[in-house]
Amino acid sequence: MWFPLFVNLKNKKVLVIGGGKVAFKKIIKIMEYEADITVIAENIAEEKLLELKNLKIENNRKIENNKDEIEKLVKEYFFVIAATDNEELNENVAEICDSKGILINNASSKTKMNVMFGGIVKNDEFQIAVSTSGKNCRRSRAMKSEIQKILDRIEK
Repeated sequence: MWFPLFVNLKNKKVLVIGGGKVAFKKIIKIMEYEADITVIAENIAEEKLLELKNLKIENNRKIENNKDEIEKLVKEYFFVIAATDNEELNENVAEICDSKGILINNASSKTKMNVMFGGIVKNDEFQIAVSTSGKNCRRSRAMKSEIQKILDRIEK
């Protein structure tokens, strides 16, 4: 089981490696928490990503899958999201970040990371995270829906 934890990302340096739909979804989730986000991608496949404001984007940058290059790349970041379509690269990034005490979310694994995104339900007063530890996303979405109904009732 994973320990639920809320982290202040305001002004923290976050690196997202990858420029596809998964990277875009994760960026959208963390943007409102005022992180300092840099995106590095060999190719920005998700065009909507280019429309987002307050991001630093390094497009057309290939990340070499070797330990020294990855260590240099991630060393200044508080939190890294490995969201490429290269599972081996994501795993190597995750391993290096974890060994250096850097928070890492690996989009291509349910276990090879030290940070997992939970489903978030919120209103002006509450923020509630839901997780099945990656085991059953459909049930997690169903739980989020039920919690949202409760929040909506409480708000009235």
